[in-house]
Amino acid sequence: MGVPPVLSFGTCTDTGRLSVLVSAIANALGVDVPALPVAVTAPQFMEQKATIDAIFALAFGVMTHVSPMPPLVGGARLIKLLSEDLEGITGGKLLLEDDMAKSC
Repeated sequence: MGVPPVLSFGTCTDTGRLSVLVSAIANALGVDVPALPVAVTAPQFMEQKATIDAIFALAFGVMTHVSPMPPLVGGARLIKLLSEDLEGITGGKLLLEDDMAKSC
């Protein structure tokens, strides 16, 4: 069906485990993390911990999908950094999409 393999790491401390695994794969292949075909998703975002996990994944350089769209509040520079500028800095890119078929 063309669905890529999925590893469920949950949240919180499991996010650290994901970063160790992805870093090891990137190092073994001799590439940076953003070059890997890896994505993080929170398809039922409902709590603040998911926000922190998403920000971590963006900073780590990974495509990050969040749904439904969380409230984006705070300083204009922070919102611009997270939603637009981070891809050029870390390689992480934010994908806000409620239709799961479109998010693939």
